[in-house]
Amino acid sequence: MASTQGSSPTTNRKVITILSIDGGGFRGIIPAVILSALEAELQRLDGPDARIADYFDLIAGTSTGSIVTAFLTTPYPLPSASNGSTTNRPCEAKDIQQFYIEHGPEIFAKEEDPVQTSKSESFLDGLKHLIVQGVEKVLEYKYRPSRLSEKVDEQLGKIRLADTLTNVLVPAYDIQHLKLVTFSSHQARKADSSVKLRDVVMSSAAAPVFFPSHNFEADGRMYNLVDGGVAANNPTLLAIQEADHIFGNRDYNYLILSLGTCSEEEHQNFIDLTGPLPWMIDLKRGTPPLANVLFKTSADMVDAYTLFVLGVGGRISSQNFLRIQDNTLKPEQLTMDDASKKNFESLIDIAQRLLEKPVSFPSLVIGLQPMTTNRKALMR
Repeated sequence: MASTQGSSPTTNRKVITILSIDGGGFRGIIPAVILSALEAELQRLDGPDARIADYFDLIAGTSTGSIVTAFLTTPYPLPSASNGSTTNRPCEAKDIQQFYIEHGPEIFAKEEDPVQTSKSESFLDGLKHLIVQGVEKVLEYKYRPSRLSEKVDEQLGKIRLADTLTNVLVPAYDIQHLKLVTFSSHQARKADSSVKLRDVVMSSAAAPVFFPSHNFEADGRMYNLVDGGVAANNPTLLAIQEADHIFGNRDYNYLILSLGTCSEEEHQNFIDLTGPLPWMIDLKRGTPPLANVLFKTSADMVDAYTLFVLGVGGRISSQNFLRIQDNTLKPEQLTMDDASKKNFESLIDIAQRLLEKPVSFPSLVIGLQPMTTNRKALMR
């Protein structure tokens, strides 16, 4: 659905297509499943070589969404690609789904340090040992970044940000200067930047508490970055801004697909987070409440601002915007780092059921029949 091929039925303006993918840890498998369904339909219509990157003028992704974005737009297939191609084509969306299934358990493998106590150790000494171990666990990052880095390197190698097959935008957060950093393939090409795509992904996916910040040097600059979800877990607005910068904002309309990774039902449970420790530790769910609050608040604000932007100047009507998201899940379904077989099967089922649910965002969708499903809206 390239800009040179489409036009708005109401204004005859050319159409710019944008795909936006939220952050959400292992829940990135949800947009991967949805994109697999979309790509399967595109392949039915246009042939088996059709790829998501062929139909979007700009793809933006935060955190786990940056992984999906990079794999969708990288000019080399995954090793597990079904066609075994070595041509200058990206992988299929279904291979990204398989990436999460195969490598998620290794990336999110917990470091189990069994407590060892001496028979001669007193009760107080044993208690002291347990307390010290507990404090160390709180202060450590939950996972080693080397596992994620290894898998990202296997897929992306030395590919530069400037080498993507369509325009890409990935946000990260600079913890040294306390500001949002956006990595743009468009800007990278203009500047002949040496920034590697793997560094972009590792930066945007460096979720606080889970992984340490990602540090690298490129183009004469040092970067010290963490998860882009701190500022823009839903990168839709950044994508609109980037598209304006690339294509100009006068002669185009936008067609936007925004994919969430699901969130918890509002007001389902009240959690008393008195004091600093409960913000960092949730023994029941595993995911630190602080991380959930940061990322969900960021995404909710983007939803609100996007609705505002959609109504300004009539450049993007709700007919041209589809947000696929479910905000009614239970807490146990929303851990960011549960890569178990049981959970990935549950997430795939959630994604499949989400496709069959009625369109629910934005609330004032026009141009669609009542109870139109996300799948039908996606394929129209």
